[in-house]
Amino acid sequence: MRALPQLVIIGAGGFGREMYAWAEQSFQVNREWRIKGFIDDDIDALKTKLSPGRIFGRIVDYTPSSDEVFICAIGVPEIKRRCSELIASRGGRFTRLIHRSAVVGHHVEMAEGVILCPYAVVSANNRLGRGVAVNLHASVDHDANVGDWSQVNCHCDLTAAVEVGCEVFLGSRVSVIPNVRIGDRAYVGAGSVVLRDVASGTKVVGSPARRIG
Repeated sequence: MRALPQLVIIGAGGFGREMYAWAEQSFQVNREWRIKGFIDDDIDALKTKLSPGRIFGRIVDYTPSSDEVFICAIGVPEIKRRCSELIASRGGRFTRLIHRSAVVGHHVEMAEGVILCPYAVVSANNRLGRGVAVNLHASVDHDANVGDWSQVNCHCDLTAAVEVGCEVFLGSRVSVIPNVRIGDRAYVGAGSVVLRDVASGTKVVGSPARRIG
């Protein structure tokens, strides 16, 4: 019988420690891979935190082995992209992590590195790009798409046909009305209600969401 690959979690911060538990509770554990642990540039990141996993290397100088697969548990889109691309450039292969309570409808396309946390919903005819994370209780309604490396945080509500660009950060409890476009590298603050398109590289907050900075 072929040995299962080992899952390496990139990032041992808060999201990474959550990811270890979600991996244990995923559809894939002990079927597609088994959990190895973390890599993090801060070797002491778990020194004051209880975790069943351990850090066995730094991202910056880690060389992937052929029996490893990766998931990136870093919540800042730009850093997530850079760390993932670094590991990929060295031959690292990325998997997906889908918690067993997540709901996935028909014709949902998920690229490598996608994470669906507990009670995430991706409903129908959706596309999630590389490294997209859909956090606790967040929902992606029919025909909505999320670009590479974007972070959809807890309790977000992306309604029908919303288009989220690449490297977008959506804070907790963001709501976006149908057919709105959020441009690349935009930042939407927690609790915002987005009623109109958000330009690339801008930061918006509030209800209704307005540009700041």
